[in-house]
Amino acid sequence: MRGLIQTDAAINFGNSGGPLLNIEGEAIGINTAVVFGAQNINFAIPISAAKKDLEEVKKHGKIARPYMGIRYVMLNPEIQAETGAPVSSGAWILPEHLPEDYGVTRKSPAEKAGLKENDIIIEYNSKKIGTNDKLDEMIQNSPIGPAIPLTILRGKKELRLKVTLTERD
Repeated sequence: MRGLIQTDAAINFGNSGGPLLNIEGEAIGINTAVVFGAQNINFAIPISAAKKDLEEVKKHGKIARPYMGIRYVMLNPEIQAETGAPVSSGAWILPEHLPEDYGVTRKSPAEKAGLKENDIIIEYNSKKIGTNDKLDEMIQNSPIGPAIPLTILRGKKELRLKVTLTERD
């Protein structure tokens, strides 16, 4: 789960789904998860995300999440220095190193678009991927259906592909 609000407000059994309020009594989140064994570390879904989900339910009768089907690491200068990656920003598609566990999920939109393990996605929908522009956020803010242009590095070659996101199961 990403993009959550970390709070030390007590979330006890039965409080999940209740509002997280600010000092003015405004709902700023929906209490969601507790880290058991930690000292009062809890998480809430930001109200902006909840409103977006509510609009999805009103429009489609369900929450539809865009899906690409890759496992990746966000590159930065430190990771580039450690690994010798050719660039310092982008989304580097990597395998998990477990049997039957792939960096590009079989039969996924990513595989259909031609993405391969060790490709580095450097642009998504004509926008550079970087520290402040993360691929997962770009995907989640994309529509399901239309083809989205990607610029990738495969070895030393820069390629242009198009991916059509589907709905996450």
